[in-house]
Amino acid sequence: MEKKYLMIILLFLGYLIVFIDKTVIGLAMIKIEQEFSLTPKEFGYITGVFFLSYSMFQIPAGWLNDRIGYKKVLILSLTLLGSFAICFGAIGFSFGLLLSFRFLSGIGHSGYPCSCAKAVSSNFVVEERTFAQSVLLSSSGVAMIVGPIAVGYLLNTIGWRGSFSWLGIIAFSIAILIWLLVPNPEKTVFTKQDSKSPYLALLKNPVIILLFIAVFGVNIPAYGLMAWLPKYLMQSRGLDLEWAAYILSIGGLSQWLSSLASGWFVGRYMQDREHLVICISSLIAAFCIWMVYFSPNIVLAIVFLFIAYIFLMMSFVTSFTLPMKRLPQNVIGSAMGLINTGGTLGGFISPIIIGYLVSSSNNTMSGDFAMAFAFLSSGMLLSALVALPLKKKPVTANV
Repeated sequence: MEKKYLMIILLFLGYLIVFIDKTVIGLAMIKIEQEFSLTPKEFGYITGVFFLSYSMFQIPAGWLNDRIGYKKVLILSLTLLGSFAICFGAIGFSFGLLLSFRFLSGIGHSGYPCSCAKAVSSNFVVEERTFAQSVLLSSSGVAMIVGPIAVGYLLNTIGWRGSFSWLGIIAFSIAILIWLLVPNPEKTVFTKQDSKSPYLALLKNPVIILLFIAVFGVNIPAYGLMAWLPKYLMQSRGLDLEWAAYILSIGGLSQWLSSLASGWFVGRYMQDREHLVICISSLIAAFCIWMVYFSPNIVLAIVFLFIAYIFLMMSFVTSFTLPMKRLPQNVIGSAMGLINTGGTLGGFISPIIIGYLVSSSNNTMSGDFAMAFAFLSSGMLLSALVALPLKKKPVTANV
């Protein structure tokens, strides 16, 4: 097996743990909410604060990635993730501690996406990068298929504390495998001009700004649903934890299929027309998310949820792989860190705003989710809007 394909397998496993840590928090919070008698606002803060630190450290992680190499950042990210997952489960005995450990866990997550993107751009030719990156991003779908079912079982057997502790141990194991089996990247030679911060130039690039906003919009429903969908299904649709986990897995299946198909479809048929893919898929996702709430029965709601995740993921994959086609390799890590900051900011505000919307509805603890689903749909509408003016011509030289 070629080393670059072994690398993709290991990075995929690491991404799987990264996404499981994010996707199962909504299920785990059902148990945590019961143990600590959390309000909807506190529920939202614990699920959202993770993305605050994730956002804060995206740009430094991207810069570090360009300077010391993707392998070191990959190992550091998984080590931090594992450490704070164990702390969350083992010594998270108060709302303040839970909040702190989720914040610190976000620091560990921040370096993983940009270092994976750097690894792909360094080891694959341009024509192969979209598919390679889409394979890695498909781990989010696999995580949402495997994660909810596995964690739903673990939550009912060893509890949420044991579940997070085991997650941390697995993260440590994958970090060791990457250290042992992934080859060291070639050292990048920086010129005097390269040593200057590229972010001022990146911020002047309209493609970067538009993708920042597009990914921000996509992640409003992506992470809002991730945090609150289990509670919605149990509270408003009358399901138990096990069935909520199965429905999350169905959504994960649609994301996984979409992420793989999107990379192939866009790479083969929609080169230089990515803005149309982002716009149309975002509009379809917005409509389907809204219909999840208004569906008269749970079966129809699941169908709309399945379709929503397909087009949400198509918009996300297309937005997230576009920089690798249009930017020079020496700034890929920084650019991906900057763009992904938009996504993590969406992940930060979405669970918190939903917490306020739910708690303010009818001024009850249970609340209502109508305004929450309207907010989730608005994120996809924003992505559709900013996709239209995206440049069609690749940027291959200067940022």
